[in-house]
Amino acid sequence: MKRMFTLAGWNWRLARRYYGLLCAAFAVEQLAVLLWQASRPAMLGMGLAACYEQGFQFPVFLAVFLLAGLLAGPAVNDQKRARCSYTWLTLPLSPALRLGAQVLTAAVLELGVAALQMVLYVVYFFPVQAVDSARALEQLGTAMPAQSLYEQVLLSDSMYWLLPRRPAQLVLLAVTLLASALLLSCVRLHKGWRRLVAVAVGAVSGGCCLVLFHEEQYLALYGSNDVLMRNITRLAPLLAVLVVFSIWWALRAIRRAEPA
Repeated sequence: MKRMFTLAGWNWRLARRYYGLLCAAFAVEQLAVLLWQASRPAMLGMGLAACYEQGFQFPVFLAVFLLAGLLAGPAVNDQKRARCSYTWLTLPLSPALRLGAQVLTAAVLELGVAALQMVLYVVYFFPVQAVDSARALEQLGTAMPAQSLYEQVLLSDSMYWLLPRRPAQLVLLAVTLLASALLLSCVRLHKGWRRLVAVAVGAVSGGCCLVLFHEEQYLALYGSNDVLMRNITRLAPLLAVLVVFSIWWALRAIRRAEPA
């Protein structure tokens, strides 16, 4: 286990430069979009939550979240056998430990992006409110009533996905994080048509997680029903099968890529 954490640290050192650039670009892009949205006449008095949704920032967050997971570890299918890939494959570690280290790195990178998004949402509340107040003074000649950050968090549908409010939602978030870290690592471990299949498996698994989130929310609001439970009992086993298959296939890809 200690060697797996050591390898995960090495993976982090390989990815940290690009990860830092990705996070910086995300922060700058989101600030620019939110301020532009707040400056629009149609958004007067709408607040941060509306600016975030109208600026399509949650899809941008998801894209950055997935890109962060793809940065973890070297690609073992590198045709030219880059130095880091060759070193990774010749380490005296089992394929399971190498896969575990890569998944752990991907999960940490993704968790960092999720934490960054929550911090940015809080920090950017203040410049968005300042722009909104300035627009109100300019157009109405009076200041708008002060908005509440807590209210803007509750009004945001996107923050619902990042801030668990029930134990079941927390479990789903953890499962989604670990499954995405594994499936994104698998994308890097395959090539050709196998990579396309890995992407398709990841897309189906992501769809399963998304539907399970919706069903959990519906279950909390309206209680259980036959259709709801049938969807859950179908999707949860499907997700489990895809994850187990991806683990087996990733370990096989690592063994096939190992130099003789």
